Amino acid sequence: MYKLLRTSFVTDKMELKRNNIKLGNFKLSPVIKRKTGKIKDKLYFTALSLTITSTEEHPFPVDIKVLFRAVFEFSEIDNEEEIDQFLKLDAVRTMFPYLRTITTNLSVTAMMPPIILPIIDTDKLFVEKNQSILIN
Repeated sequence: MYKLLRTSFVTDKMELKRNNIKLGNFKLSPVIKRKTGKIKDKLYFTALSLTITSTEEHPFPVDIKVLFRAVFEFSEIDNEEEIDQFLKLDAVRTMFPYLRTITTNLSVTAMMPPIILPIIDTDKLFVEKNQSILIN
């Protein structure tokens, strides 16, 4: 069992680069990666990175990179495995809607049509430890 004392969210990077591609129908192919870890005693983090990159096979009008991190402080920890599961599942469930909002707001602030990530089951987002996934 654990007792969560405090949570803080930090956006470490927001980057948008226009690719000067003419209008058309584009396929959104974001890559999301997760990293979890321990900062110090009772202080842990989950970091999500989102990358949308234009390629020859899948051109996209912009390249986007967002690095988003949550820091969790616990007052009681009985089982490190429960913390590991929390960081990999519950934290991602909590963070993903914010990541979607950051991505949409970044595109709208750049005065372009909104880029809206799809709603997904975040429990299935990462199959293995610290694995990244491409959302189609």
